[in-house]
Amino acid sequence: MSLRSDWPCWEIMKCNSENIAQCPAYKADEPCWEVMRKLDAYSFNICRDCIVYVIKQKDSIFSQEEILSIMHQKGVDVTGIQCPGNQGRNDAATVESN
Repeated sequence: MSLRSDWPCWEIMKCNSENIAQCPAYKADEPCWEVMRKLDAYSFNICRDCIVYVIKQKDSIFSQEEILSIMHQKGVDVTGIQCPGNQGRNDAATVESN
């Protein structure tokens, strides 16, 4: 499984249902940082430091091992085949990449 392409931002950030419901990037057709850039151009400066943005970049400065370590420290199960919020679901739409 590739963390860079498979996991949606709300799974990586472990957002609760209230945060997800209020998030303009939830289920967007483009990455969360692009959604935020359109809403507020200055927000991108925050996004560049976000773990979601960092791990989704093809030229990430972090190795796969470092990314897995960061995700483990955040409490995200990095050993499973699916992202944590999608285990047991059959809804392929929930595995959109952001």
